[in-house]
Amino acid sequence: MNEKIELLVMQETERKRIADDLHDTTVQDLVHLSQQLELATMYLNQDVNQTRLELMSAKKYIKKIIEDMRGTIYDLRPMAFDDIGWNAAIDKLKKDFKDKSNINIKFKMCNIDDVDSIIKITVYRIICEACRNTYKHANAESIIVTMKKDGNVLILDIVDDGIGIGEYDETNHFGLSMIKEKVDLLSGQLSIITNKKGTNINIVIPIE
Repeated sequence: MNEKIELLVMQETERKRIADDLHDTTVQDLVHLSQQLELATMYLNQDVNQTRLELMSAKKYIKKIIEDMRGTIYDLRPMAFDDIGWNAAIDKLKKDFKDKSNINIKFKMCNIDDVDSIIKITVYRIICEACRNTYKHANAESIIVTMKKDGNVLILDIVDDGIGIGEYDETNHFGLSMIKEKVDLLSGQLSIITNKKGTNINIVIPIE
């Protein structure tokens, strides 16, 4: 398979992921919202207090849908990269991860300011994918993401203390394949060390 075909496959896979995410979150929330509004309409002439409660609940759901959509849009092209750079994107990722999980995530970045922005965006997506996999499947308590520039290569280590890839279900293999495809597009090298005490994803990317 040549590089152009591989790129097309990756793009189509990304589109499928987005479609699945929208179906599993936003579409389901909209269905629930529609049901709440129908219920509020039924109560309208019978129970004003219940109508008010249903409308208040619907209002909360609308806010949730808006936030989910913003998250989806942000994943397509992290706006912080365009606005205020890498650090803002990482800070937002850290905050979002803290809001939705109990996993303690730490970032250690060293000497990466002059790394090309396209490489940074791709690495950012790799980090997001790895953290998402850990959150969904690894039953981990902590993640440490270390990235540093060493000569003409960028070294990325993502370490968790979860149950290891051997205990993941099949859906996680998809996430790992997405990481591998992105690393391959950057002509990088990927290695994974895993056992029941955790997983270490090591990536080396040439930057010149």
